[in-house]
Amino acid sequence: MQQYILTLDAGTTGIKCAAFSRQGEALSVNTQEYPTRYPGPGWAQQEPEAQVRAALRAIARVLDRLAPTDCAALVFTGTMNGCVPIDRGGLALHDNIIHSDLRSAPQCARIAALIPQREYYTVTGNRIDVHSGLPKYMWLRENAPEIYRKTWKFVNIKDYLYGRFTGRAGLTDPTDASLCNCLNLDTGDWAWDIVKSCGVDADKLPGIVPSCDVSASLSPEFAALTGLTQGLPVAAGAGDGACAAHGARDQAVGDMYINIGSSAWVSTLSPAPCRDREMRLFSYFDSDSQGYNVCGTVQCGAAAFDWAVRNLLGFAEKKPDYTALEAMAREISPGSQGVFFLPTLMGERTPWWTAEASGTLMGFTLYHDRRHIIRAVYEGVMQALNLCGDILSENGLPARRLTLIGGGAQSALWGQMAADMFGVPVRVHQTPHEATSLGAALTAGVGIGWYRDFAEAAKSIRIAREYAPDPEKHGAYQKHLEVFRALYPDMKKAYEAIYHYQQEV
Repeated sequence: MQQYILTLDAGTTGIKCAAFSRQGEALSVNTQEYPTRYPGPGWAQQEPEAQVRAALRAIARVLDRLAPTDCAALVFTGTMNGCVPIDRGGLALHDNIIHSDLRSAPQCARIAALIPQREYYTVTGNRIDVHSGLPKYMWLRENAPEIYRKTWKFVNIKDYLYGRFTGRAGLTDPTDASLCNCLNLDTGDWAWDIVKSCGVDADKLPGIVPSCDVSASLSPEFAALTGLTQGLPVAAGAGDGACAAHGARDQAVGDMYINIGSSAWVSTLSPAPCRDREMRLFSYFDSDSQGYNVCGTVQCGAAAFDWAVRNLLGFAEKKPDYTALEAMAREISPGSQGVFFLPTLMGERTPWWTAEASGTLMGFTLYHDRRHIIRAVYEGVMQALNLCGDILSENGLPARRLTLIGGGAQSALWGQMAADMFGVPVRVHQTPHEATSLGAALTAGVGIGWYRDFAEAAKSIRIAREYAPDPEKHGAYQKHLEVFRALYPDMKKAYEAIYHYQQEV
């Protein structure tokens, strides 16, 4: 029988279990959903034990088609920027305060008053950010002191699952540790001065082990629950962004990937953290614990597109015909003849880092019609990503080649737009929805010796199709980008006035 590595990816809406062969083929995949709770305005949290139960259900479905004894290793990945307080037994004391939770804005303001933003960014590679772990630890200390007092360690969701399945709790890896926003990216250790300044107990931070570490094994309890072999090697794994990077691109500087999901991002590999002078980009450790992933993130990617399709283009009550939409958009030349769409429906991260921005459709006249709007919406999402790529290039990290993953990678129009905007060849992943899981499998594969290193593991990545850039269209989009990148700064005061008015009403 064929050996495989079993992966568990704890996402925002559910956990995906996938089994991969040594050649990178997905042999069996199953996803089990779980709810997100919203107990207050801007709050978002999930029950870790519900995710454990979902993981067990997903494993059972996958193993319906595979022999448990052929499993060579188990590995976890999942959403980053979370906060799960656990006790000494490795059990959750509170729901996971997930990446999209905004409750810790007051704590971020206090961090900013204690530590200059530039100093913080230089040490951690990240801005002081409401989505990250550190301000959430502070929030629990101030608002749930009994839970904070009982907390042994703060971990992320993939670390929680790792602890439950192995009995080896209280550990994380360098990728997830990076986005707790209190890790020193030069030393790879916690930024103890920052932690102390923020009043968080240093001993509550988890231990850090390499992503490829396979010194843990499946516990007798979870061997019985899953049917997998007791003592099966379990890799520490990495955060979903880091795993997506390895499931999408070669282990070489200049190979970028774009994930087009509800949010979207551009990521590349760098031998050092990126200290952008305007702090527009962020950095975190790669799964190899040596290089760094440097990212620009668009807060609202496919989510902005879907909103526009439903509410601007008349598909609220019926399923959109994406083939027809793309055909209509192709009738209009690059730049939509001056119609612009800014996908800032939930504020924006790179490059503006503000909550005080809202979605914008502008430049339309009586001359323009539905086709221009459709194309502008497609262009708005991709141009926001191209702007991230342009900033990476400014920092000495230009794209040599791009790979598309995520749901949006299935769009032929976005594929060609990416090539034309970035001006480089674009590859589309054969299984764009499974790229993160594949990256997790490759991480474990390096750990157990299936692959010599990540460069060899990357040979398992399969490509469905490629797009070549059109030089003429690239030139047109460069002019379009000049206007696009000026729109938010030129309208900043108007955006802020609208934001504060919305808060009042």
